[in-house]
Amino acid sequence: MSINRILYILTLVASFFFYILYPPWISWYLFVLILLLIPFDLLASLPGMLSKSILLSIPSVLEQNTDAVLTLITVHTKSYPIGCIIVKMHVTGDDFYVLCRIRCAAEKDGRREVTIDTKRSGLTVFEIKRFWAISLLGLFSMPVNVKKRSVVLIIPQPVKPANTIDLQHGMLLRPKPGGGFSEEHDMRNYQPGDPVKSIHWKVSAKFDSLIIREPLAPPPHSRLIHIMKWDNALQRDLILGRLIWVSEYLLKWQMPFYVKFGEEATIAEVKDEKDLIDFLLRVLDKSINNKVALNTMPTRFSWVFCIDAGTDVPEQEVEHE
Repeated sequence: MSINRILYILTLVASFFFYILYPPWISWYLFVLILLLIPFDLLASLPGMLSKSILLSIPSVLEQNTDAVLTLITVHTKSYPIGCIIVKMHVTGDDFYVLCRIRCAAEKDGRREVTIDTKRSGLTVFEIKRFWAISLLGLFSMPVNVKKRSVVLIIPQPVKPANTIDLQHGMLLRPKPGGGFSEEHDMRNYQPGDPVKSIHWKVSAKFDSLIIREPLAPPPHSRLIHIMKWDNALQRDLILGRLIWVSEYLLKWQMPFYVKFGEEATIAEVKDEKDLIDFLLRVLDKSINNKVALNTMPTRFSWVFCIDAGTDVPEQEVEHE
């Protein structure tokens, strides 16, 4: 836009000297015509400048060191002429801040792709507070206030902790309280007090003894992964990588767990991958309250796995405050 303004001023000055040196009427009309370009550019571009808006399209979760792009989409309700749009986008992470200046096309639903830096793990916030609509000839610009904010969670590759011998192996089942239907069950000898409807008559006839078909169910879990705070980007990559490895391991065996960050009350129950992603977003996004209140939570954890940037130390029978 600055180049357009400089060219216009030079053209205006040249036409003025042309009028001074060559007084015939054609030089006067040329000078007036160049002057009229200013109101013409403003009147022709103003409707389009007022109707423009911007959308951000970005993946919510990315793996570290993968190729990804953020898409800026310029939209408007009617096709009025306009030059272009200049966007200033704030890119913020845990340990960096970048201000990007992006030039977008003016056509309807114009798209501009911006490469996302996935070398750092953690949360990256893309925020647009204002953009400038440029007139058709580039002589005017109009600031437009917007509030566009998108976040992407960049997760590192899973890192196997040094001490995994104490991780639970397989789903632990126990007799289902009150009986009832269950896909998992066990066979045992009849004991006084067992309900008659639980007797497996075919198996009992085969072994000439009363056999009970006892339904099994997993006990209410009281597993906790406690991740410590990190001091730098390398520690963050290591801690999050270990958390992801342990989480994938437990979820593979269908073992839900609780996860806690630091010594604060940032705690959540994880039953699937989405729960873990929501927890990490809440922990890393400083713009929201990261303290998670749970209605049902064990007062005593029987299995705790601590993850930090050094040695993973499993503990037993840890009281939760």
